[in-house]
Amino acid sequence: MKIMWQLAPSMNITMEGVVEHMALPATAHEAVINFWTIFTYMFTHLDFWHLLINCLWLAWFGSLLCEIAGARHVMTTYIGGGIAGAIMYVTFNTGFFPTSDACLIGASAATLGVITATLVSEPGKRVKLALIGIFSLRKLAIAGAVVFLLASMEMAPSQTAAHIGGIIAGGIWAVAWRIYNRRNMRIMQQRTRKRLARMELIDKARRSGYSSLTDAEKLTLFDLSTPRRDAT
Repeated sequence: MKIMWQLAPSMNITMEGVVEHMALPATAHEAVINFWTIFTYMFTHLDFWHLLINCLWLAWFGSLLCEIAGARHVMTTYIGGGIAGAIMYVTFNTGFFPTSDACLIGASAATLGVITATLVSEPGKRVKLALIGIFSLRKLAIAGAVVFLLASMEMAPSQTAAHIGGIIAGGIWAVAWRIYNRRNMRIMQQRTRKRLARMELIDKARRSGYSSLTDAEKLTLFDLSTPRRDAT
């Protein structure tokens, strides 16, 4: 935004014009008309410190989430948190405090989505903080909740609603990821057990001959050696 501000005179645009096209409007009617702002608002900042703080939080928790779930999930969670924050913001303003002169910019909701996803997906993970020591993500989540509650007292209710939207989206993603990951772990364990059972039967047949296997063991070996064909 600062760069565009510097170029504004030569491009014959104003800062107000840039914000108007990038920021998320407060009402549902205006948000639908300017539908692209549901994405652009989360990449728009006017204040340098606001941008710096969001970037630092995103870099730290984004790297942790990358270790936990993979790089592609970081962007998915960021976008999902931003969209959820936008929906909560517009819904709150439209339903409770209708206004047409407000707008939303900043990556706070999207960043909170990434932070929440990181804290919920693996709460027992331990991280080292400079000058503080080693903490589990569970303890950081508790500290973060306290900070958020205190900060919410200084925010407009609509801003708090947007942040809550990002937190909810991050939590939902983390729970879904844990269920998916747990299911995959069970599948891998089942495959490993079957592979070990097959190797034991093959080893027995190699040592004592195929005829040494019982009928049940022969049937089991046949089943384990036959590739599955799932119908679609």
